[in-house]
Amino acid sequence: MPPHDGGPQEPSTPDALPALVATHWSAVYRLLFYLTGNRHDTEDLTQETFLRAMERMTTFRPGSNRRAWLLRIASNAYFDVYRRRRRLKFKLLTREPETAEPPEKNLDLAEQSQLVRAAMEELSDTTRLVFHLRVTEELSFRDIGAMAGISEEAARWHMHQARSKLLKRLEEPS
Repeated sequence: MPPHDGGPQEPSTPDALPALVATHWSAVYRLLFYLTGNRHDTEDLTQETFLRAMERMTTFRPGSNRRAWLLRIASNAYFDVYRRRRRLKFKLLTREPETAEPPEKNLDLAEQSQLVRAAMEELSDTTRLVFHLRVTEELSFRDIGAMAGISEEAARWHMHQARSKLLKRLEEPS
C-alpha cells in the first residue's frame, strides 16, 4: 500500500530531515505565506516548522499523512507567533512592498487579487486555514479537522463559510 501522502515514506529519524524538507518545503511555505502574507515571516516560520519537526520526529505515526503532520506543525508555529504578537500589539504587514513594474501591467488581475485578499482578511484564522488546506493543499476534511483541532463537520462548515463570504464579497459592486 502506498504512503498516505503520496510521497516517499521517509523514516522517522533526524537523518531523514533533508528528504523531508525536499519533499514538503513547498507545501509548508505556501501555507505559511498564505497565513502571514509576507515573505520574511514565511521564511522564518518555514524554517521553524522543520526544526520543530526534527525535534518531534518520534511523534509521527507511521502510516499517517506526513504532509498533514508538517502542516499542523506549521500552523501551530504561525499561531504561536500570532498570539505573541497580539500580546505585544505588533501590527503585521498586510501586503508586500511595491514592485518596479508599470502600473498598467495586469491591472485587472491586481484588482481581483486585492478583492480576494481583502475578502480573505475578513475570514477568521480558522476559516482561512481550512480554506487554504482544502483548496491549495487538497487535504481531506478529516485531515483538516485533525490538523486544526476541530471536527470533520466543523471543517466542512468553515469551508462553506469561506466560500459563501468570498462569493458574496466578490459579487458586490465596487
